Amino acid sequence: MYPVTYEADYLKERNRWTTFFRLIVAIPWMIVGIFYAIAATVVVVIAWFALLILGRYPLGMYNFVGGVLRFSMRVNGFVSLQTDAWPPFGIGEDPAYPVRIRFNQPAARQSRLKTLFRLILVIPLFFVYGAMSSILSAVSMVSWMAIVFRGYQPAAIHNAMAYTIGWETRFSAYAQLMRDEYPPVGDEIPVVVDPPAATEAIASEEPEPASLDPGASTAQESPAGGEESPPPPPAATG
Repeated sequence: MYPVTYEADYLKERNRWTTFFRLIVAIPWMIVGIFYAIAATVVVVIAWFALLILGRYPLGMYNFVGGVLRFSMRVNGFVSLQTDAWPPFGIGEDPAYPVRIRFNQPAARQSRLKTLFRLILVIPLFFVYGAMSSILSAVSMVSWMAIVFRGYQPAAIHNAMAYTIGWETRFSAYAQLMRDEYPPVGDEIPVVVDPPAATEAIASEEPEPASLDPGASTAQESPAGGEESPPPPPAATG
């Protein structure tokens, strides 16, 4: 499991109104996100020099950059319709929120060479990032139509969002020097969706299988007491 994870709870029934106006209601979080992104960029530049000199990511800088990453991915999940819950404006961990981003403590030592050439090493990942962003945009549009017109989000759409946003989370952590490991594709925490209630009801109404014991049917056909009825008397002869 990659040291940076993305997890989102599945909720089938969704709010049509907040979904319809999602890009409008998300504006306050987008504005706050701009200021967070500027501050995080400054900290990452300072951390780059610290990594080259010390060989490790200073803990305070690591937690701040990780907190901004947590905020941005919660907002990304909200805007992309992964959840209807209003994201907190803080950057601290919130276990009660349906979208959770967790990351391990910084490595005791990180590669100075990988840090020095990080801008070059990250170039191939930008192609994957472009593909993931395109997939997320298409899936979000399908989700928007499903929620607005039908009032629910299919589980497959939810899982596709978790797949793409999860990779974007790992990519951002790698690009911001939080990890030296290349972010893998497909390292999400599995989302378990309960079976529909209708399926459970049908399963509960199925009749029990007939007994295969021939003695049981014979016993049921015999009179009470388990004794067989005597044969009829022979006809009288004249």
